[in-house]
Amino acid sequence: MDGGAADTRFIQERRRRLVAERTLERTRGELTRAHAALVANADRLSRRYLSQRETNLKLTERQAQVLEQRKEAADRADRARRRLWHALEAMRDGFAVFDAQGRLVAANTVYLQLFEADSTIGPGSNAAEMFALAAEEGAFDIGEMEPEEWAEAHTARWNADPIQPLQLHHYDGRVIRLQDRRAPDGDVVSLAVAVTVEAAHAEALSDARDEAEAMAQAKAGFLARMSHEIRTPMNGVMGLADLLIEGAQDDETSLYARTIRDSAEALLSIVNDTLDVSKIEADKVDLREAVFDLEAMLGDCLRLVGQTAKPGVEVGLFYPLDAPIRVTGDAGRIRQIVTNLLGNAFRFTTEGHVVIRVTATPAADGTTLVIAVEDTGPGIPEAEQDTIFEAFGQAASSTPERAAEGTGLGLTISRGLAERMGGSLSLSSVPGQGSRFMLSVSLPSEPPAPLPALPAIIHVPPVDLAARLVAERLTAIGVSLSDQPGAGPTIQSLTAPPAQLLAAQGAPLIGLGLGGAEALGGRATLTLPPDPPGATLMAALSTPPPAVSPTPTIADPGGQPYLLMADDNATNRLLLDRMMRDTPYEIRIVTDGQEAFEAYRDRRPDAVVLDISMPRMDGFEAAAAMQDHDADCAPLLALTAHAGDEMGNRLLVAGFAAHLNKPLKKQDLLDALTAALDAQAPAGPPT
Repeated sequence: MDGGAADTRFIQERRRRLVAERTLERTRGELTRAHAALVANADRLSRRYLSQRETNLKLTERQAQVLEQRKEAADRADRARRRLWHALEAMRDGFAVFDAQGRLVAANTVYLQLFEADSTIGPGSNAAEMFALAAEEGAFDIGEMEPEEWAEAHTARWNADPIQPLQLHHYDGRVIRLQDRRAPDGDVVSLAVAVTVEAAHAEALSDARDEAEAMAQAKAGFLARMSHEIRTPMNGVMGLADLLIEGAQDDETSLYARTIRDSAEALLSIVNDTLDVSKIEADKVDLREAVFDLEAMLGDCLRLVGQTAKPGVEVGLFYPLDAPIRVTGDAGRIRQIVTNLLGNAFRFTTEGHVVIRVTATPAADGTTLVIAVEDTGPGIPEAEQDTIFEAFGQAASSTPERAAEGTGLGLTISRGLAERMGGSLSLSSVPGQGSRFMLSVSLPSEPPAPLPALPAIIHVPPVDLAARLVAERLTAIGVSLSDQPGAGPTIQSLTAPPAQLLAAQGAPLIGLGLGGAEALGGRATLTLPPDPPGATLMAALSTPPPAVSPTPTIADPGGQPYLLMADDNATNRLLLDRMMRDTPYEIRIVTDGQEAFEAYRDRRPDAVVLDISMPRMDGFEAAAAMQDHDADCAPLLALTAHAGDEMGNRLLVAGFAAHLNKPLKKQDLLDALTAALDAQAPAGPPT
């Protein structure tokens, strides 16, 4: 029994031990899991703390940056306010801002001083109170009104839209104009302008303008006077040089005389350019618009200036056959520009060619014309192309000898004239390949004549520039050219060597150039100039060729027409005497206008040539006296050293048939006399 009980207790004890061990193991596992959970939670809390701390640190830095930026912005705003306020304080006019309730927000000292402000007036003051205080203190003239009434009337005008200006008379004699504007938020910005100061400023500007205009007029008058004084002796120099050239007995004497004349012409060019620049600067360039033949005018320019071409330099004109010929514009100014461009081209071109090329484009008000002067000279570097249009500008690449030629004003004048006509003058140039100056201008034009029916094939031997330009003009209107003679009409250059002259082989043969039909062995159907006008070229190619009208000649004055001439300068009288010595005129030369009038009364001349600037009685006075004495006055011609449109208009109004500028050329004088006498000649009996 005891043994069994002992076993039972042992078993029970063991069971309790096993239960305790299992409970211990379970408790140990739970503790382990709890510990792991605590560790994990601690890790999470640590990471969260660290993250939060980093965020807090970033926020702190950002807050510091924001605070710094706010401080910098506040400093900038403060500086801007100070600058604005300093600017407002520096204003000679008063400036103030009122809020929508009429309370003063800010005002500069000038504005406050108008109201005789004391220490009680400042930001927050009411506008009506300020005006009333100023009226009571006598700051403004308020007439018969009470100060409060006057103040309320002036502040009430702020309700208008827009606010009308208000003019006040200050006690110190100033006239103040209040100009007020309402801002979108209701604030009123008030500006007090001293009209008396403004008037003084305007008067000062007016005086400065008058002084500048007077200086410009004095400059123009001085240049005109100097032009006259220079032209008068130059008339004798150039005229007598021409007479010496005509009568030179040997080459050396002729060389000396030509050198004198060329030097005088260079000086005359300087005088003319200086006057033109002065007119352009003063905007006194008058344009005389009239209908003229542009093609003929360009041909004249080329023939005149082409005489200065270096040996071997070819000259040509390309004028489209379908382009308008008669245009409306100032032919004289266009001629001046083209002549200047040609002069430069021939001066610098030693080989190759100089060509005028015209391009015509229809425009709404006529035709846009581009007149280009091309040369094969040295060209102008791009860096210098703008410089040459400046006054006295020369291309740095020019040689000293070439740079010494001319005044350096020609291109300045030409561009100024082009712009005065509403056009432009431009340049395209490549060093070593030549230059191309382009005058672009739009001119009213007459429709070109319709082109006649032309042969399908024309042969133009490309022996020289003139023939090539003719071929180019024909090709431009659709005419086919052959490379073999005999396929159609042949245009043959007469300047080609005899070995290159071609047989017509039965087709019409047209000679082109100088030398006459004899150069083609009598085979030429017609001979044309080197640069034939379009109409002449078209007529020559028509079938059959039209008859060529004889060239009109100037009528011979015949007999011994009696001329009365007057000039106060002894050299000019000698020049006139020598010029007219071998002409079919009887002449009498006197020394001033009074003697000229007396000589006119003694014997009526067939024509009178009067210098304009003479003592006792000038040319205008002498002309008026002759016209009063003789209702059928003889033709009057004027000699003047004054250049310009103004003088030309005065002479026209005074009744002069023509006027000649000094220096005088003999042929110009003879042509003018012939025209005047022809115009006075009685008409023949009716046929």
